[in-house]
Amino acid sequence: MRDLTAMVLSIGVVNIPTGKTQYDWSIYDTDEAGVFLTSCGKLMYCNDDTFQIGDKVTLRGNDTLRKCGNVTIVDYSPAVKEHVLEMLKKNNFDYYPIKAFRARAKNNRKLTTSFSVKGTMFTKDYK
Repeated sequence: MRDLTAMVLSIGVVNIPTGKTQYDWSIYDTDEAGVFLTSCGKLMYCNDDTFQIGDKVTLRGNDTLRKCGNVTIVDYSPAVKEHVLEMLKKNNFDYYPIKAFRARAKNNRKLTTSFSVKGTMFTKDYK
């Protein structure tokens, strides 16, 4: 798809049941945002039209411009708890509360550090 560079701020590992970040705000606080799941288990919190599935994204720190990695966008969900849980389950991340007589998914993966996206540009335009 597209080759983008995103200016990001780390928000830590998001607590999926509450949506809380390390800064004590929740990704579920606004209806206008969404979360994109990356190939390496990171969530990208931003406007829902920022990325497309399949985009290759170079992550750079918003303040330092230090490169934070390369990811590919694999899925999207509105920033609504039920939708995020469904998206994660579909991609072998199981954050549903444990219920009696219900086993966890066998290939249960865990999310890594997530990011809030502050801006994007095409990588060819980044200098």
